[in-house]
Amino acid sequence: MSYTEKEYFAPAPTTIRGQPVRLSASPQNDLFTYASGKTIIIRSLADPSKSSEYTGHTQATTMARFSSSGYYIASGDAQGNVRIWDAKTHTLKSQFRPISDRINDLGWDHESQRVMAVGDGKTNFGHVFLYDSGNTVGCIEGHSRRINACALRQRRPFRAVTCADDGKCVFYFGAPYKYNRALTEHKGFVHDVRYSPDDEMFVSVGADRCIFLYDGKTGDAIRQVAKTDKEGAHTGSIFAVAWSPDAKMLVTSAADRTCKFWDVAADALIGTVCMGDEVGDQQVGNLWAGEHIISLSLSGNINKLQVGVDAPVQVITGHQKTITAAVLTAEKVLYTGSYDGKLCTWDFSKDQACGSAVAVDGSTGGARLDAAATDASSSVVALGFMDNSLRLASDLKITASVALPAEPRSLAMVSLELTLAVLLNDTLVAIASDGQQQQCAGILIPDSQSAPKAVAHSNGLIALGFHDGTVRTYTLSQNNNGNTGSMLQLLPTGTFIEGHNREITVLEFSPQGGVHLASGDAGGKIFVSQAKDGALVTARWGSHTARIYGIAWSPSGLHAASASLDGHLIIWSIERPLKNIQLRNAHLGGTTSVHYLSDTRVVSTGADGGVKVWEITNH
Repeated sequence: MSYTEKEYFAPAPTTIRGQPVRLSASPQNDLFTYASGKTIIIRSLADPSKSSEYTGHTQATTMARFSSSGYYIASGDAQGNVRIWDAKTHTLKSQFRPISDRINDLGWDHESQRVMAVGDGKTNFGHVFLYDSGNTVGCIEGHSRRINACALRQRRPFRAVTCADDGKCVFYFGAPYKYNRALTEHKGFVHDVRYSPDDEMFVSVGADRCIFLYDGKTGDAIRQVAKTDKEGAHTGSIFAVAWSPDAKMLVTSAADRTCKFWDVAADALIGTVCMGDEVGDQQVGNLWAGEHIISLSLSGNINKLQVGVDAPVQVITGHQKTITAAVLTAEKVLYTGSYDGKLCTWDFSKDQACGSAVAVDGSTGGARLDAAATDASSSVVALGFMDNSLRLASDLKITASVALPAEPRSLAMVSLELTLAVLLNDTLVAIASDGQQQQCAGILIPDSQSAPKAVAHSNGLIALGFHDGTVRTYTLSQNNNGNTGSMLQLLPTGTFIEGHNREITVLEFSPQGGVHLASGDAGGKIFVSQAKDGALVTARWGSHTARIYGIAWSPSGLHAASASLDGHLIIWSIERPLKNIQLRNAHLGGTTSVHYLSDTRVVSTGADGGVKVWEITNH
């Protein structure tokens, strides 16, 4: 038995309000890279749905930059660590800690030998070293506050420039790199500095909304581009700047939620791209690589731009935070929700790659998605949020919302009109909907002395998992005079499943009539029982080492997949319980959900914010 990662849909870049984000393109202008959580993402510029990840860091990553040769990538994290690794194989070349705190930017010289790392620290704000040995080849000094960016001249004579929160740019001669002078044209935080492709000039931008040009060899100030009192100038802090490949134009990204194109020689505004009116539309990073122009929104959206077009030509979205819950509809549309309340959909209804995420219309109030469920034959999904609410969604938009007595932790959609929810206050409620109004009412659980933790439904059979590790099944009696929760009653079937030593975290009936019932617990154990009488089928599915987050059955019902806090994804077999396929470390930080697209294709989500599709063979 074997597996292959067929598709990887990367998370969005990590952003922090008021702080610039660094994007880096390969010398061939075919790839770009950014930081997301503890992961470094490498994406195709031509087709951003094609991506890969580097997971070598143990701390939150901050940025990554391709070497001048394109063979290596240097990446930094929040603890001052710099890892240098092969851009293709991801093999680690070397690792250093040049400063004691966050790495804000990295730069390579044109020989791909020297690396400049800048950021925050206790004793220094930057360092220059050889990429292989770590030997010092320069001293970064002249700043009194954290350094935000650095740029190295890519031809002789070697020069470098840094910018910082102290309002200064510092110019260096090299190599080895030594302090030459401080440039004090800015009157506030200086956020970015970049050399032109021909190395004749460099440009700086900052919180004062100013754009200054300097001579690339001497560091002399040349002039200010588009003074702030001119019409069309930015009205908010400029976070990032990039040069066109011919060094004739600039693109700037700012907190005023716009990107602007500038003609350097004519000192004129060419065009403005307005991104929106929300706080998340602030522009915090950019790059210009060949024909590709990208600007990054605070919300994590990657906006592809084009000179002369006043709107993004493409917007790539995704999750910036942990995907906390997901559900797959009968049409093979995957709904995913993350810790920050963002809802996305991924269309797997076609054989080819789904491309990228589509955001769901409608407000979630920024609340975390805790649980999700759907009817077996429906395109409607039920979504339970941390703000004590349940929302219904279909056709890429939220259609209804109802308040709950407490936060939902598990959902089961009985029909389009009825959803059951286990709440955080250890109660079971029914949410009834007639398409116009929704009602919520509690349901008494008979013959139970333990708190309910999970619920599942199949063909009229309700399964409840409890804190004491037991599972019981019930039928649902409903008054024909109405569909309100007060008219519902659980009738015990007598089926009683025990053997778990920890609380039940997930329940899942097999397809084709729900013959089998899989139960997972907080200790990583999975039992499979006969749904009708509770007879144990297997208790050998115990390879996980942490809480089970999700279980999914294959369409044939012969296999199941499980997702766990330990980060692994495991494929199990009913016919051969001792045989399994372990997709170890499928997601960094934990695998949060799993669903079968077909008998041989599985889609998973994780704490890394990514979505992966796996091909399973010979099982």
